[in-house]
Amino acid sequence: MPESNRPSHIEQLKQRLPPQEKNIPKTHHPLPPKTIQQKYHSELAFTSLILGIFGLILPLFSPLAIIFGIAGLMQVQREHLEGKTFAILGVILGFIGIVIILIAIIFGINFLQDYLFRMGSLDTLVGNAYKTI
Repeated sequence: MPESNRPSHIEQLKQRLPPQEKNIPKTHHPLPPKTIQQKYHSELAFTSLILGIFGLILPLFSPLAIIFGIAGLMQVQREHLEGKTFAILGVILGFIGIVIILIAIIFGINFLQDYLFRMGSLDTLVGNAYKTI
């Protein structure tokens, strides 16, 4: 038997396999659309509002409220988010907190000046404690 008439090993395996269609169109399965979680408010603007409220009590938070408020306004403008009111309120409360602290410092200095004027001198207020150092 000539070798050309005998089927090769690969051809024998192909004959055992079930018939396949050669022109099967490849279907394109696009990925499902990603679900985008909408941001309703800017996190920076909300943080500014909270820091502004705390800044009315503790003076450290007032400058932070102003910084976060300006950053929140920029983020709202750039990313088209809501929260502009939060950012503006945070900046306003930050400035109010700074004004309150400045007024407290001015009144505190005034109070000390009046107290020292009535008592006479610093020796009367502190005593001899600063002389021993």
